[in-house]
Amino acid sequence: MPADPYAFYTALAVCPSFADVTKPAVYSPLPDDWVVIIGDVEGSTAAIARGQYKDVNLVGSSLLIASFNALGRSDLPFIFGGDGATLALPESELARARPAFLATRRMARDGFGLGLRIGVVPMRDIRAAGHDARVARVRLSDRFSLAAFWGGGLGWAEKVVKDLEAGARYRIEEYAAPTAETFVGLECRWRGVPSEKGETLALLVQAVAPDDRGRVRIFSETLEKLRKIFGDGAGGDPIAENMLQIDKKFSDEENEVKVHRSQAGRLGRKLFQCYIRLEGVIGDWLMRHRVKTLPADWGRYKQHLVTHSDYRKFDGVLRMVLSATPEQRAELVDWLEERHRAGELAYGLHIAKEALVTCLIFEREGGHLHFIDGAGGGYALASADLKVRLAKLMPATE
Repeated sequence: MPADPYAFYTALAVCPSFADVTKPAVYSPLPDDWVVIIGDVEGSTAAIARGQYKDVNLVGSSLLIASFNALGRSDLPFIFGGDGATLALPESELARARPAFLATRRMARDGFGLGLRIGVVPMRDIRAAGHDARVARVRLSDRFSLAAFWGGGLGWAEKVVKDLEAGARYRIEEYAAPTAETFVGLECRWRGVPSEKGETLALLVQAVAPDDRGRVRIFSETLEKLRKIFGDGAGGDPIAENMLQIDKKFSDEENEVKVHRSQAGRLGRKLFQCYIRLEGVIGDWLMRHRVKTLPADWGRYKQHLVTHSDYRKFDGVLRMVLSATPEQRAELVDWLEERHRAGELAYGLHIAKEALVTCLIFEREGGHLHFIDGAGGGYALASADLKVRLAKLMPATE
């Protein structure tokens, strides 16, 4: 039996708590024969200003589900960033994954009029440039663990891929038509989920320190402050089971049609739209009546969705979506501003009234993963906010 090319990652011990992401000792260096895939929606801020924030979010999610489908597995190290995604793969798996990259670029262009920049950066090049990327696995639920990354390698890879000249050797410029199977499992059937507390925050925090010891201190103190403000357990969770509602107006079904049938004719799109609408109506009925069927216990489906929501992540930047009262948000901002003025961190914040849910369905009974972002721009606009504050500190970090 051939060796599993992902054995390095799947053999890593799973950290039981998200707080473990602040411990460099739990991370292992990505092997030299792996590559980092950078996916980024070009002009995402302008697209969001045009009202395309859901489109931008969906394209980033699509890159991941297409890759999972092409490779036949989802236990890969990745980060969903709102307007893009980062993925690490063994170099030997590139040939299998490449069609997914090309198809997602084509779908983004044809379905949404968006450019999707994709770059493939070898770990050897990242290390040759004086950077590193280490990875850990963090428990999300009994079913899923997610990756966390330490080191500046991913940030350097993203920067070089976006560079017009330096990134030319890494960028993928080709397109290919997706098939009906390329994006199987990607769904967006839920209405925006209102915050029970009034506000949904998309928060990014980047430590500004010259060494790991300083970064550990800053990130640990940030997580402790969040714990004090929001409490232990589900105090800041952005998704509450009782707030989840199927979009009965089907206002977003056209977006899902564009993903799955970007190459189809008018009739093909219409038929798929009808299928989505019927499936949504049936699913809503099954959940409301708590019906058990062979595929799933529908009475527990929303509970599983909350448990399997990817709303906090770490890749050298702390990325979180939180439900907050205005008072909690004000207390958090006061603390972040104090630390920012002290030159210890930069942060980005976007405030919305609800969260956006994009679903990756592998199995109906517990085998589904959900990307959470703030509505109206979320992570993408928080990232732009972060860059402004980070630029103010750059002279102090050079």
